[in-house]
Amino acid sequence: MIEYMSQALVTTFTCSNITALVLGTLIGIVVGILPGLGPMVGMVVLLPFTFALPPAVALSLLLGVFCGGYFGGAVPAILMRTPGVPSSLVTSFDGFPLTQKGEAQTALSAALVGSLGGGIISVFILIFLAPALAHVAASFGPPEYFAAGLLGVVLVVMAYREKLAKGLILLGLGLWISTVGIDGPTLVPRFCFGTLAMQNGLHLVPVCLGLFGIGQTLMLVERKILVNARMSLTRRTLDFSKIAATLKYWKSLILSGVIGTFVGLLPGTGSILASFLSYETVKKVSGRAEAFGKGAPEGCLASEAGNNAVPAGAMIPLLTLGIPGDALSAVLLGVFTINGIYPGPLLLIKEPVLINTLYLSMLLINIVAFVILAIWLRPFAMVVRVSNTLLASIIMSLSLVGIYAVNTRLFDAGVALVMGTLGYILLRLEWPVVNLVMGVVLGEILEERLRESLSMSEGNPLIFLERPISLFLFVATFLIIVIPVLWDSRKARIRARNKGRDFS
Repeated sequence: MIEYMSQALVTTFTCSNITALVLGTLIGIVVGILPGLGPMVGMVVLLPFTFALPPAVALSLLLGVFCGGYFGGAVPAILMRTPGVPSSLVTSFDGFPLTQKGEAQTALSAALVGSLGGGIISVFILIFLAPALAHVAASFGPPEYFAAGLLGVVLVVMAYREKLAKGLILLGLGLWISTVGIDGPTLVPRFCFGTLAMQNGLHLVPVCLGLFGIGQTLMLVERKILVNARMSLTRRTLDFSKIAATLKYWKSLILSGVIGTFVGLLPGTGSILASFLSYETVKKVSGRAEAFGKGAPEGCLASEAGNNAVPAGAMIPLLTLGIPGDALSAVLLGVFTINGIYPGPLLLIKEPVLINTLYLSMLLINIVAFVILAIWLRPFAMVVRVSNTLLASIIMSLSLVGIYAVNTRLFDAGVALVMGTLGYILLRLEWPVVNLVMGVVLGEILEERLRESLSMSEGNPLIFLERPISLFLFVATFLIIVIPVLWDSRKARIRARNKGRDFS
């Protein structure tokens, strides 16, 4: 173990890894600060360029964008009440009132300390929890993997149950896209429409890059949401004297970091729920709930600790089961598979140096992001004044060049453009695009594991109910569907009853 850790230390602090880590964090902070972009856009634009890099360097680059985006999202939320990433909306509840009172530095200090603390806490939980879950997952067979994949699909759908019909349509579309191409076991072309290029399938990279990179860019051009001249700061750097005052909320920091990690562990839940749950929990246990929403630094700290704990939490099911918890970790799955590394219970045994490098890099990313924003706070905050047309042109060009460079196929660039148009339409109509991506990612996993399971049982579907773990996962899936439906039905009856009383 000591030998693996020493090798991981050497790998982590190589020039190439540190460069990738810092560059990724810088890009993550920028796309996090720019409202409407977020880490997903940064990751999918950089993804094609990572295929030529060693796995550890590629993962450090993308994890830097992943974590750095959540750090940056708090800055416009506090200073302008315009969250850079959706989860930072909760940070604005107390951050913007503090700015209005002339205490922007207090809010920013609390947010950055929360982001740093939440990120570090979640990495330590990842380090201790991943081996335990991998030990459990070592007893998984195809039926258990199918049940786990199905649970992930249901969690994604139920996370957007207020748009259930739209979510199911997009999930179905994603599952269909995952079947396009030559079927491996039977060598039968599926949905190729007589086109040779489609026999290789529609890969995750051009699909994601189109939906998020190009689609979101078209949204920015249309809405021009980056044009804002109200951002101003009295200091160039963070006021370090304010940091000590936020450390008295250390209990709230630990609680929020733990909540955010375990929310991130669940597929489909996302950073918004982590941020909101952390905020509400700290609000209830603080003993001064009346101060929240009016300018409580503790609220900024709790929100940011919760959402910044999500990246490490999302890595747990990815590393131990090979199942991504959200669209961002699905992009990281692409880096693993392109390098012939397949996440699962044996990954921690087969690739101990890579895994330990991953842990160390995530710890370092959180420290680097904090230091960068603390020292160059105002220059980064001024990024919101960038010309949206220039930014859109750069993102679009990088996206198309990157996707073409992977396989030098114009077909992939065409897929990205088609998906970009579809992504723009779906974002414009406010459909849950993440359901489509998760359908593409989990579709192949579900199909392969279902086929293997039925082969084991000679076509008998009862194999899923005869194995304890898969039976437990199916029961959990059933409860995840039924309980929210019953809860929503109960709330609807209560609203109808109260409305009847008001009418009478």
